Amino acid sequence: MLRIDKANNTKQKIITSATALFFQKGFENTTMQEIMNTTGLSKGALYHHFISKQEILESIIIQSKEDIIDFFEHLILKDELNSIEKIDLLVRKLQTDHALLNLTQNHWAEKVPYALLNTLRNSINILSKYVEEIIRQGNVSMEFNCQYPKEVSEIFILLFDVWLDPIIVNSTYPEACNRIQFIVTLLQKFEAPLISETSEKMIKERLKEYYDK
Repeated sequence: MLRIDKANNTKQKIITSATALFFQKGFENTTMQEIMNTTGLSKGALYHHFISKQEILESIIIQSKEDIIDFFEHLILKDELNSIEKIDLLVRKLQTDHALLNLTQNHWAEKVPYALLNTLRNSINILSKYVEEIIRQGNVSMEFNCQYPKEVSEIFILLFDVWLDPIIVNSTYPEACNRIQFIVTLLQKFEAPLISETSEKMIKERLKEYYDK
């Protein structure tokens, strides 16, 4: 058991160090040697866990995905919050998550085979169900009157995961802002106004950071 814990700790140390280097220098400019130097591990110890930068990046993506799922699971159980407040918390989580920002800046979808496909499958098959539950909770509390909670939740996730992702869709910052406004209006049309003014502002501010680079 101790050996397994030690291996997991070492693997996490590599992931944490690589994440910091990718953020500081960029994925292409980071070498396995630099990751080895930062962790203080031997070449054998490093390559025992990861054989390439791509494999480390893939683990970062998986870890980020698991973190979001865990956040959603706890979020839907927060009875003290209404549905819009839950989405506000989710948006704040997504917009302040350094790991997600790092992945976006390093064009993760281009570096790991099938990463985008796997992420989209996770979003539409798993994450959308949590948004659906939040909409249904909003219907019960009479915040919303959405007749299509499942369909709206799937569209909501797809639009944010794909349409607003600057590494997938080429656009200018003003175009991205127009897309955000469209999403807000669309949700209102289906009587599920998930995005508050606070969340809308946060999303625009985070996207501006990307476009300003």
